[in-house]
Amino acid sequence: MEGLLDFGRMEAGAKVYRMESIKAADLVSSVVDEYQREADLRGYQVELHSNGNLPEVTGDPEALGRAIWNLLDNALKYSPECKTIWVDVEHRDGRVAITVRDRGLGISPAEQKEVLKKFVRGSSADRAGVKGTGIGLTLVQHIVRAHRGELRLESAPDQGSAFTILIPAKEK
Repeated sequence: MEGLLDFGRMEAGAKVYRMESIKAADLVSSVVDEYQREADLRGYQVELHSNGNLPEVTGDPEALGRAIWNLLDNALKYSPECKTIWVDVEHRDGRVAITVRDRGLGISPAEQKEVLKKFVRGSSADRAGVKGTGIGLTLVQHIVRAHRGELRLESAPDQGSAFTILIPAKEK
Protein backbone atom coordinates (compact mmCIF):
# COMPACT_ATOMS: atom_id res chain seq x y z
CA MET A 1 0.00 0.00 0.00
CA GLU A 2 2.83 2.41 0.85
CA GLY A 3 4.28 1.74 -2.61
CA LEU A 4 1.03 2.85 -4.24
CA LEU A 5 0.92 6.01 -2.12
CA ASP A 6 4.52 6.79 -2.94
CA PHE A 7 3.82 6.14 -6.60
CA GLY A 8 0.91 8.59 -6.45
CA ARG A 9 3.20 11.25 -4.97
CA MET A 10 5.73 10.63 -7.76
CA GLU A 11 3.05 10.88 -10.44
CA ALA A 12 1.80 14.15 -8.93
CA GLY A 13 5.32 15.57 -8.71
CA ALA A 14 4.95 15.80 -4.94
CA LYS A 15 7.57 13.23 -3.96
CA VAL A 16 10.41 14.89 -2.06
CA TYR A 17 13.78 13.20 -2.51
CA ARG A 18 16.47 13.62 0.15
CA MET A 19 19.55 13.96 -2.02
CA GLU A 20 22.93 13.20 -0.50
CA SER A 21 26.29 11.82 -1.47
CA ILE A 22 26.08 8.03 -1.79
CA LYS A 23 28.73 5.37 -2.26
CA ALA A 24 26.94 3.44 -5.00
CA ALA A 25 28.78 0.17 -4.36
CA ASP A 26 27.85 0.27 -0.66
CA LEU A 27 24.19 1.04 -1.39
CA VAL A 28 23.86 -1.79 -3.91
CA SER A 29 25.69 -4.21 -1.63
CA SER A 30 23.38 -3.31 1.25
CA VAL A 31 20.22 -3.79 -0.85
CA VAL A 32 21.49 -7.10 -2.27
CA ASP A 33 22.38 -8.36 1.23
CA GLU A 34 18.92 -7.45 2.49
CA TYR A 35 17.17 -8.92 -0.55
CA GLN A 36 19.18 -12.15 -0.31
CA ARG A 37 17.16 -13.05 2.80
CA GLU A 38 13.98 -12.90 0.70
CA ALA A 39 15.66 -14.82 -2.13
CA ASP A 40 16.87 -17.54 0.27
CA LEU A 41 13.29 -18.25 1.30
CA ARG A 42 12.46 -19.04 -2.33
CA GLY A 43 15.65 -20.94 -3.14
CA TYR A 44 17.33 -18.18 -5.18
CA GLN A 45 20.86 -16.81 -5.12
CA VAL A 46 21.87 -13.21 -5.90
CA GLU A 47 25.42 -12.78 -7.22
CA LEU A 48 26.90 -9.29 -6.91
CA HIS A 49 29.84 -8.19 -9.04
CA SER A 50 31.41 -4.77 -8.62
CA ASN A 51 34.46 -3.42 -10.39
CA GLY A 52 35.86 -1.99 -7.20
CA ASN A 53 36.48 1.69 -6.67
CA LEU A 54 33.32 3.35 -7.95
CA PRO A 55 32.56 7.06 -7.83
CA GLU A 56 29.84 8.40 -5.58
CA VAL A 57 26.46 9.52 -6.88
CA THR A 58 24.08 12.15 -5.60
CA GLY A 59 20.77 10.60 -4.69
CA ASP A 60 18.14 9.56 -2.23
CA PRO A 61 19.39 6.25 -0.79
CA GLU A 62 15.92 5.07 0.19
CA ALA A 63 14.47 5.75 -3.28
CA LEU A 64 17.40 4.23 -5.16
CA GLY A 65 17.29 1.25 -2.80
CA ARG A 66 13.61 0.80 -3.59
CA ALA A 67 14.35 0.90 -7.34
CA ILE A 68 17.08 -1.76 -7.02
CA TRP A 69 14.87 -3.91 -4.75
CA ASN A 70 12.06 -3.70 -7.29
CA LEU A 71 14.34 -4.89 -10.11
CA LEU A 72 15.60 -7.75 -7.93
CA ASP A 73 12.05 -8.73 -7.07
CA ASN A 74 11.01 -8.71 -10.73
CA ALA A 75 14.03 -10.82 -11.67
CA LEU A 76 13.02 -13.38 -9.07
CA LYS A 77 9.32 -13.39 -10.04
CA TYR A 78 10.01 -13.77 -13.75
CA SER A 79 12.70 -16.47 -13.43
CA PRO A 80 10.91 -19.64 -12.40
CA GLU A 81 13.58 -22.00 -13.78
CA CYS A 82 16.95 -20.26 -13.25
CA LYS A 83 17.45 -19.63 -9.54
CA THR A 84 20.29 -17.10 -9.91
CA ILE A 85 20.04 -13.32 -10.30
CA TRP A 86 23.12 -11.31 -11.26
CA VAL A 87 23.83 -7.74 -10.20
CA ASP A 88 26.71 -5.79 -11.75
CA VAL A 89 27.87 -2.35 -10.63
CA GLU A 90 30.42 -0.45 -12.69
CA HIS A 91 31.62 2.99 -13.71
CA ARG A 92 30.64 3.57 -17.33
CA ASP A 93 31.09 6.81 -19.31
CA GLY A 94 30.79 9.17 -16.35
CA ARG A 95 27.88 7.26 -14.83
CA VAL A 96 27.40 4.47 -12.35
CA ALA A 97 25.65 1.52 -14.01
CA ILE A 98 23.65 -0.88 -11.85
CA THR A 99 22.46 -3.89 -13.85
CA VAL A 100 20.09 -6.59 -12.62
CA ARG A 101 20.02 -9.65 -14.91
CA ASP A 102 18.03 -12.84 -14.97
CA ARG A 103 17.57 -15.82 -17.29
CA GLY A 104 13.82 -15.80 -16.99
CA LEU A 105 10.78 -15.38 -19.21
CA GLY A 106 12.07 -12.29 -21.00
CA ILE A 107 10.10 -9.57 -22.74
CA SER A 108 9.35 -9.43 -26.45
CA PRO A 109 10.80 -6.47 -28.39
CA ALA A 110 7.26 -5.26 -29.14
CA GLU A 111 6.43 -5.02 -25.41
CA GLN A 112 9.69 -3.55 -24.09
CA LYS A 113 8.62 0.11 -24.17
CA GLU A 114 5.10 -0.75 -23.03
CA VAL A 115 6.14 -2.53 -19.81
CA LEU A 116 7.64 0.73 -18.54
CA LYS A 117 4.19 2.34 -18.61
CA LYS A 118 1.95 2.24 -15.55
CA PHE A 119 -0.44 -0.68 -15.12
CA VAL A 120 1.09 -2.51 -18.11
CA ARG A 121 2.46 -6.01 -17.73
CA GLY A 122 4.06 -8.18 -20.37
CA SER A 123 2.16 -11.08 -21.90
CA SER A 124 4.68 -13.56 -20.44
CA ALA A 125 3.61 -12.41 -16.94
CA ASP A 126 0.01 -13.28 -17.71
CA ARG A 127 0.91 -16.64 -19.26
CA ALA A 128 3.09 -17.56 -16.27
CA GLY A 129 0.50 -16.38 -13.74
CA VAL A 130 2.88 -13.87 -12.14
CA LYS A 131 1.03 -11.52 -9.79
CA GLY A 132 1.57 -7.76 -9.82
CA THR A 133 0.03 -4.33 -10.31
CA GLY A 134 2.05 -3.16 -13.29
CA ILE A 135 3.52 -0.13 -11.52
CA GLY A 136 6.89 -1.50 -10.43
CA LEU A 137 8.88 -0.59 -13.52
CA THR A 138 7.10 2.75 -13.78
CA LEU A 139 8.14 3.45 -10.19
CA VAL A 140 11.75 2.55 -11.03
CA GLN A 141 11.58 4.81 -14.10
CA HIS A 142 10.31 7.75 -11.98
CA ILE A 143 13.06 7.29 -9.40
CA VAL A 144 15.79 7.02 -12.02
CA ARG A 145 14.59 10.12 -13.88
CA ALA A 146 14.43 12.09 -10.60
CA HIS A 147 18.13 11.25 -10.24
CA ARG A 148 18.91 12.58 -13.76
CA GLY A 149 19.46 9.01 -14.83
CA GLU A 150 18.32 6.54 -17.43
CA LEU A 151 16.74 3.08 -17.27
CA ARG A 152 17.73 0.66 -20.03
CA LEU A 153 16.23 -2.71 -20.85
CA GLU A 154 17.70 -5.57 -22.83
CA SER A 155 15.55 -8.66 -23.11
CA ALA A 156 14.49 -11.53 -25.32
CA PRO A 157 11.68 -14.05 -24.84
CA ASP A 158 12.86 -17.14 -22.94
CA GLN A 159 16.37 -15.63 -22.60
CA GLY A 160 15.83 -13.30 -19.65
CA SER A 161 16.15 -9.60 -19.04
CA ALA A 162 18.77 -7.07 -17.99
CA PHE A 163 17.62 -3.77 -16.51
CA THR A 164 20.33 -1.14 -16.11
CA ILE A 165 20.03 1.99 -13.98
CA LEU A 166 22.50 4.66 -15.11
CA ILE A 167 23.06 7.51 -12.62
CA PRO A 168 25.52 10.36 -13.21
CA ALA A 169 28.69 9.97 -11.18
CA LYS A 170 29.30 12.74 -8.69
CA GLU A 171 31.86 15.24 -9.91
CA LYS A 172 34.87 15.57 -7.69
